[in-house]
Amino acid sequence: MNSFTKTPVNTVLYDGILAIALGCLVFAGDQAINAVFALSVVGNYIAYSIPIAARFMGNNDFKPGPFTLGAFSLPVAAIAVAFMTFMSVMFFFPATPATDAPDMNYTVVVLGGILILSIVWYYFPKYGGVYWFAGPVSNIDDVSNIHASTYDRNSIEEKKDGVAVNVAVA
Repeated sequence: MNSFTKTPVNTVLYDGILAIALGCLVFAGDQAINAVFALSVVGNYIAYSIPIAARFMGNNDFKPGPFTLGAFSLPVAAIAVAFMTFMSVMFFFPATPATDAPDMNYTVVVLGGILILSIVWYYFPKYGGVYWFAGPVSNIDDVSNIHASTYDRNSIEEKKDGVAVNVAVA
C-alpha cells in the first residue's frame, strides 16, 4: 500500500506490466494467445469446480445461507461440475481435426507445467507451503452469534462481547 495515496500502486503497476506482457503474446502467433485464452477458461472452471465439489465430498459442517436450492443442490452441483469438466477437456483439443505441431493447442502443456511446478513448490523441502501454510483464517469468531433476524442484503449484525458489530457480506 502506498502511504501517501492509500492505494495499492505496486499491484496496479504489476498488473499493467503483466497485461502488456500477455498482450505481446499476440506477436508470438495465434497459438500462443489462443493457449492463454483457453487456459484462462480452463483455470476458471477448475477454480469454480473445486468448491462446488468440496461442498458434497467428505464430512463438512456446511450450513446453507438465506438462499438454498434445497433438494436440488446436489443435482445442480453434479451437472455444473460435469459440464465444467467436459468443457475443460474440450478446450484442450486443437481447433481443427487434422493438425500438426505449429497448429497444436498447447493449453494442456501449459496447465500441466503450472500444476507440476505448483505441487513441487508446495512440497519443496524447508521452504514449501506445506511447512508454513495453515489455511484460511476465519474473520468471524463465533458464527452461532449471528442472528437471522438482523440479516439484510449487505451486512450481518453480530454480537461480540455484548456489543453489536456489523460484518460486511461479500
